[in-house]
Amino acid sequence: MNLKRLIPNALTMGNLLGGAYVCWEAASGADITDGRIAAVWLAAMFFDVLDGWAARKLGVEGPMGVQLDSLADLVTSGLAPAFVSYRLICDSGACDSLILNALPALLVVAAAYRLARYNVNASEGESTGFFEGLPAPAAGLFWMGMTLWWGVADTGGDYQIKVMLVIASVGMVMFPLLMVIKRPFFGLKTWGKDKTIDAVRMGLGVGFIAVAVGTWIAWGNAYAAVSLCVLLYASLALIFAPKDITS
Repeated sequence: MNLKRLIPNALTMGNLLGGAYVCWEAASGADITDGRIAAVWLAAMFFDVLDGWAARKLGVEGPMGVQLDSLADLVTSGLAPAFVSYRLICDSGACDSLILNALPALLVVAAAYRLARYNVNASEGESTGFFEGLPAPAAGLFWMGMTLWWGVADTGGDYQIKVMLVIASVGMVMFPLLMVIKRPFFGLKTWGKDKTIDAVRMGLGVGFIAVAVGTWIAWGNAYAAVSLCVLLYASLALIFAPKDITS
């Protein structure tokens, strides 16, 4: 047994278990606006970043790691968002709506398709420096932010609650669509290949700060900025998708 492989695999399992924990809490009726749940979810997504980095540094990259990583992401970025969004639907009094109940299921289906497509591309050695469709972890980060925002929305009155519900609805519809399309999305790495994309990345950083400051001024909290910043990235990545990524 190669003991080096245990390190990235352990990080991947941390990602998997963190996502599973969020699902358990949402299904059990626990208060999912508790910051501890968001902290576990965020830690799981951090493990998702670290496992690939650790595998490369240790020289133990392989197809098994790719498969495990995607399976863990399906839980953290597919099932967990679906469980949380379903809880939001039910807690807002719309649990009997057939259409609304179908939206969380689309999150799972889209995440599974997106991750399977990524695995196929990885196995064929296709790498352009861009994502094909919105990365599934973006949905996890969006809904993690929604749990934090949900916990403080009532302090801003009915207006903030209405805004939160509108943003949640946009996320439920938008993220499944963006994950399955084949349009290239730029990441926050691989600088220097496209001056236009680099400029958009810099503008995106400024936008993140502006959103955080804006939500703090408007509602006295920056929790809303997490989900809004993910939507900002998704929108700009879609608008400024390069036409040619073969180089």
